[in-house]
Order: sequence, then structure tokens, then C-alpha cells
Amino acid sequence: MPISKELALKILKYLLDNPSFYFPFKIMCKEYVSYMDNDNDFVEIVPQDDYENLVENLQYDTFELWENLQHLDLKTLQLMSKGFIEKIVYDDAMKQIETAAKEYRNLWKRDVCESVKIEEYGFNEFLGGKAEGFEESLEILKEYISKNYR
Repeated sequence: MPISKELALKILKYLLDNPSFYFPFKIMCKEYVSYMDNDNDFVEIVPQDDYENLVENLQYDTFELWENLQHLDLKTLQLMSKGFIEKIVYDDAMKQIETAAKEYRNLWKRDVCESVKIEEYGFNEFLGGKAEGFEESLEILKEYISKNYR
């Protein structure tokens, strides 16, 4: 799975700071091998050996996570399960918010914005505000997921 250099460095730093933590993936870098021995394959990054070099050198920017499920323990399985559950819950939440946004947007009527009937105008503004609120919530959730899960 491709990941950004920023995320790769965050993971590596965490692994350096928490040596007993088992991360069930290998962090691989393509340019690292090319620079070292003119090969085009990916090479596994070892936090203790490679972290500082990756921070200092800007040419390394193609990173991937490769599975490494050799030693799954209870804590690792719990964390992996949590990730799957969050994915399911976030997808469900996004669908519910998107449905509500569309329903309120469909109820809002542009021509009523000019109405002189205060109750009709007020209710229409209420519907428009609800639609905007759900639309903004959906954007916030999408942005959060994009930043934190890619």
C-alpha cells in the first residue's frame, strides 16, 4: 500500500520510540535502494539504521507498506480489528450524513428565499441551514479520514 513520506517518518519515529511495539507491516522505500546500489526494487527500512538518513535526504519519496504478519499477538490483533471497525463505522456515518444533507437540500427551495411570508421563509432557511450543516460535517469527516487514514 503506497504511503506518504510524512506518514512513513511518523511510523518510523513511533517504532524508534516504542521498540517493543509490533507493527505488522514493513516500511519499504524505492529510492533508497536505487541510491545505494542502482537497483529499482524496494528495500525494507530499519528504523534504527535508516530513520535519520530518510529525514535528511529529500530524494526518498516512494514508500509502501508491505504486510509482515509473522508474529501477531493479542494487542496487534486488537489494533487491527479497531482499524477495520473504524472503517466500517466511518463509511456508515458518511452515508448517513450524506443522505441527510441530500434530503434537506431537496426540501430547501430557492424561490422561497424571496417569500414575504415569514413562516414559509423561516422554515426554508431552517432547511437550508440543516443542509449546509450536514454538507459541512461531511466535508470535515472526509478531510479527517483523508489526513489520518492515508
